[in-house]
Amino acid sequence: MLIQGELMRMRGLVIALVLLVLSAGLAVAQEKGGPGNIDVRSSLVGGRVYIDHEYKGDADIFIEDVNPGEHFITVRQGGQTVSGQFTLKSNETMMLEARFEESRIVDLRDIAREEAAKRAEAERKAEAERKKKEDVSQTKTEEKKKPEQKKIVVAVPKPQKSSGDERRDAYLSIIRVNVEDVGATDMKVTPKTNAKSVTNFNDSKNIGGKLFRSKQNFLLCESGSCYRDWNGRFFYIDENGKRDAFLIRWKETVFTGVTPAGTSKLEMDVCLNGDCKRLAYTAEGGAAAQNTIDRYLLSWTKTAFIIRRADLVKEINDAGGKVPEF
Repeated sequence: MLIQGELMRMRGLVIALVLLVLSAGLAVAQEKGGPGNIDVRSSLVGGRVYIDHEYKGDADIFIEDVNPGEHFITVRQGGQTVSGQFTLKSNETMMLEARFEESRIVDLRDIAREEAAKRAEAERKAEAERKKKEDVSQTKTEEKKKPEQKKIVVAVPKPQKSSGDERRDAYLSIIRVNVEDVGATDMKVTPKTNAKSVTNFNDSKNIGGKLFRSKQNFLLCESGSCYRDWNGRFFYIDENGKRDAFLIRWKETVFTGVTPAGTSKLEMDVCLNGDCKRLAYTAEGGAAAQNTIDRYLLSWTKTAFIIRRADLVKEINDAGGKVPEF
């Protein structure tokens, strides 16, 4: 009985040892694995495929039973060559594409993974943008639901002008004319009228004779009757509706040379309702000359003149005020 039991125990040990050996062999076999496959495509027709510098055929080609491990893949077409190093795993089918326009061989599975990652990122951004728009829309909706708060605007009253100020604004200053030299002999005339009380305004400018500018910058007459003038016509209507008709002629008579009186003579003809007066400029040193014509005050220099209501000027001066510019 003892011998029989010992034999049975030894038989079990042998069976266990055999099973252990078989398991180890199976594990080694599984670890080693089988050959793989390589599918090679090309962006150019007729690309010649080489694996580890050994020609395998023309792309597109499916190469079976390739040993696992590192392999150097080359594809040639005409004078162009692309190549790359790739690792083939056991029982794996590797899909490669020779892209001559990019000068490289790519693993299509890597490209697919990259494109999938890009799509996922694009979808993530789109979802974030959509959620952001929803949040903005929801915020706007909530703001619309809030009761609107009316803004209280406090109107700041403008300082009111007195009737006297309004009267002076409308009727004090009537016309201002500026005259300036332009070019060698021409002149620029800029008239300004009070639109509140002046109507039917029109004007003109004239130059006669042959003028020239000397080296000393004097305007002189070379020949003929030399002059420069400006003519203006208009109606002035006062606060009572009274209408006055004005005709004004500003004239500069130019001499042929320099005289004790200068190089020219300045005159003005002012006609009020058909009654005309000729005024000569006699002020020294360019000072302003003043003339009273009926109820109007004319103040003028060689380069400008202004006409105002004399009675309104007196009102301002008597009140200790300053006559405003126009």
